[in-house]
Amino acid sequence: MNKKIVVIGGGYAGTEVIRQLMRKGVSNIEIELISNKRYFENIVGSTEIISDKIKAEELTYDLEELSNYWNFELTIGNVENIDLIRKKVKIGRKEKDYDVLVVATGAESNFSNIRGSNLALPAYNLSDFRIIKNKLKLLNKDYPNIVIVGAGFVGLQTVAEILDLFKTMGKKVKITVVEKMNSILPLYNNNLARRLAFEQLSSRGVKFILGNGVKRIEKGKCFLEDGSNLEADLTIWSAGIKSSKITSKIVGANLHEGFIEVDEKLLIKGRDNAFAIGDAAFVQINGKVAQKMAAEALEQAETLAKNIILSANGQKPRFNHIINYPTDLPKAFLSLGERKAILIGSKLLLGSVRSFPRLIKQVLRLPGAKRVRNIFSKVMAGPQVASMGTAEYLLKKRIIEEIMERFPESGSLARAEIQQVRRKMAAVSEQI
Repeated sequence: MNKKIVVIGGGYAGTEVIRQLMRKGVSNIEIELISNKRYFENIVGSTEIISDKIKAEELTYDLEELSNYWNFELTIGNVENIDLIRKKVKIGRKEKDYDVLVVATGAESNFSNIRGSNLALPAYNLSDFRIIKNKLKLLNKDYPNIVIVGAGFVGLQTVAEILDLFKTMGKKVKITVVEKMNSILPLYNNNLARRLAFEQLSSRGVKFILGNGVKRIEKGKCFLEDGSNLEADLTIWSAGIKSSKITSKIVGANLHEGFIEVDEKLLIKGRDNAFAIGDAAFVQINGKVAQKMAAEALEQAETLAKNIILSANGQKPRFNHIINYPTDLPKAFLSLGERKAILIGSKLLLGSVRSFPRLIKQVLRLPGAKRVRNIFSKVMAGPQVASMGTAEYLLKKRIIEEIMERFPESGSLARAEIQQVRRKMAAVSEQI
């Protein structure tokens, strides 16, 4: 009798688990994907929606179409309750049974109970950035004041794309970034990357207020913790994430600051047939905590697929996950507008193949990556590395393309766009 695998969440982690199982040709399982959205969203490239560098449609894939390709059952709806003891998932009035459960419900914007937060626009999902773009274009003012709350990864990329949008419109904009912590990129322990990002955005007129959080938001104003206030024609919120609402409705799981605690096999602690991965999970292995990012979610899914196969065959999961994206050694590509990005590394040596995630290794073999490869291979003098330029930006574009190429061809980025990116990278390679 086939084992019933229920996957909750149609994002990076959820779809990748199914892809891995499909690729391995597992025949004794039936898969059902439960998603509150019909479309997969590749939010890695989402901030560029603001500046029209990319269309939202290029970053989505129809899960119904995918279910036909990969032969799984798709249910669109909101999960109301998960009972890990009774092995039941409740959707509406129906309860679904499972043999193996995967919780991959992701995260959402965290407004931290700030008064008036409903007046700010969240910056997280594709729809958020479509709304931000439309609101910006509708501002009927020559020199509008935009306040970005949060100087983290998404906040800085949002700033850069707003600058590029107004540049293409031939207009000026005043942007103020408010960060409660004392530095930009507070979760990225890389002072060189912080300096590059700060200098790049400051040179374009961006003002930073650090070590001072937002206390409340009113129409046209942001009030800060030190008693000062800022004029704000538009306030955009990018100050952190929290786990999806469903995690608080799980019976039989332990939570760490709202995220589901898992062991080294990605099993929900205390359970032998339920797993959690991606942004919904708190993954801590051998003292390392996993970053909440797409690349880590994809790798967790690969580990999990191996353990699901064992579970489906009546064996105990035995594959331990290896965290390649820990919070203390951040790795990322940060887009900063004007066709530039920062490649962020830390205590990383490209020559050690085992320590470098597979996706980045593939990307760094592409034309246009020569200078970036050299930077990494020569990092011997210090624990941190960061580089900024057009090659880094094109490498990030290639990663966005790679993520979409996990799906059948009709869901990939347009072939013309792919060829265009490759031609640009080849041109950059000739100049380096």
